[in-house]
Amino acid sequence: MSVLENVMRLHRRECEDRRRYVAELELLAERLRADAGRVRHEMEAAWGQDPAGSEPLAERCHKLERSVAELDDQVVAARVALDAAEEQLKLYERAVADRAGGVALSDRRLARRNRQARPAPPP
Repeated sequence: MSVLENVMRLHRRECEDRRRYVAELELLAERLRADAGRVRHEMEAAWGQDPAGSEPLAERCHKLERSVAELDDQVVAARVALDAAEEQLKLYERAVADRAGGVALSDRRLARRNRQARPAPPP
């Protein structure tokens, strides 16, 4: 196995890990949203019976909503990192395909070849 193939395998594993991390963050955010909704309903029910007793529930609900907002930011950052890792993997896959002497050229090489083959525009 060549060094390039090892690097590609490493990048595949990195992409898988990042996908798993994004999925875990999304699942956690979903669970916290559900908890916040449940606490909100408990708070509304407690408000009718004892308005003072609903204050701890309101505080808990606000904490859950802040946690969800922080998780949403983390999900966005994790997706950006995943996109970058997937782009890097594509580059390695193209390099391996080009090195293998496959019939298909990489997108960049094909675009460059097409640009070079076009006649120059008139002045």
